[in-house]
Amino acid sequence: MDRTQRLREVIRAAKAHPVYREKLKEVDPEGVSPETLPALPLTTREEWVAYLKEHPTPPEGARLMHLTPSPLMGWMPEYLSEEDLRYQAEALAAHYRRLGLTGKRVLVAFSYHVFAGGWLFHEALVLAGNLVFPHGPGEAGRIAELSPQFDVLVTNPSFALKVAQAGGRFSLLLAGGEPFTSVPGFREKVEALLGGVALDAYGTSELGIVAGENLAKDGLWEIPEMAVLEVLDPETLKPVAPGEKGELVVTALSRTLMPMVRFRTGDLALAERREGLTVLPRGVFGRTDQMVKVKGVKLYPTELAPILAGFGLDPKGFQVVVDRKLEGTDKLVLRLKAEKVPAGLYEAIQKATGLRLDEVELVGELEGGLVVDRRF
Repeated sequence: MDRTQRLREVIRAAKAHPVYREKLKEVDPEGVSPETLPALPLTTREEWVAYLKEHPTPPEGARLMHLTPSPLMGWMPEYLSEEDLRYQAEALAAHYRRLGLTGKRVLVAFSYHVFAGGWLFHEALVLAGNLVFPHGPGEAGRIAELSPQFDVLVTNPSFALKVAQAGGRFSLLLAGGEPFTSVPGFREKVEALLGGVALDAYGTSELGIVAGENLAKDGLWEIPEMAVLEVLDPETLKPVAPGEKGELVVTALSRTLMPMVRFRTGDLALAERREGLTVLPRGVFGRTDQMVKVKGVKLYPTELAPILAGFGLDPKGFQVVVDRKLEGTDKLVLRLKAEKVPAGLYEAIQKATGLRLDEVELVGELEGGLVVDRRF
């Protein structure tokens, strides 16, 4: 697969689409490459929602439709053409072959209804030469009973735990759909109970699966056939330095009917470059929406959720309070819905965020939003 040529096909399709027609009118697709892609304008979910509200009927050539929840329009549809489906299956099949996934017996426990879910995995696994059973979600006990007939389980990690607790055992878990490797200790717990190796992946309905782990378990690697990944500072919209956090921006190579060119996901990640590809060493571990500067450092409050989960705390049971000390410097307080502060929590938060907590306040109930800024 010629990655640059495929990117140019996506840009040509985008130039003909109303969402991009004006913003890409001066762009020559033949001059676009993964290296020059950052020169193109960014795209937001809001732009797509505005277009889809005005054009509620499926576009010509649509062969598969998914829905995803959207606070802006209730349900946001995504459409794929026959060519998109073919390309996606072939591109992901290449990824699965690199993982050694061929000749395996695979049970898919993601939903096949409404959401993209199981469809994102199914056809590629078949094309890679595996036997695939589209079980769908739920019925952990039944999946546990069936597990001796299968090698691989495809589902979200929390449901994989339920399957394991019901007695299910699989040599490999392909996980996705929720924070996994970004939660300290979560992978180790799943692997111990399930009796096999667990690998993480990242994708969305709009984009497909665009990053995944290999057996070295050294981060989510950009799947070169599926996407070009960037991590940008959400304020300056410039690339972050290696090892710095920012917003994940994705150009999907598997979408031409509904092109996603430099799509701002709103997801928080940090990036490295290895072997010519973008790698997300900590996976995706929060959102960039409610960023706040504390002590001159950018804090993404949702980044704390997987850390808290790793200590067995409610990942939604917290609030960040920023105040002023008497001398005028910032004071950072973590308000926690818990009975005690776990040992090591202060250190874990400082390591992940670069910020030292001044105080942890234990409360019975939380009032207000995720961030309370009392400095102004």
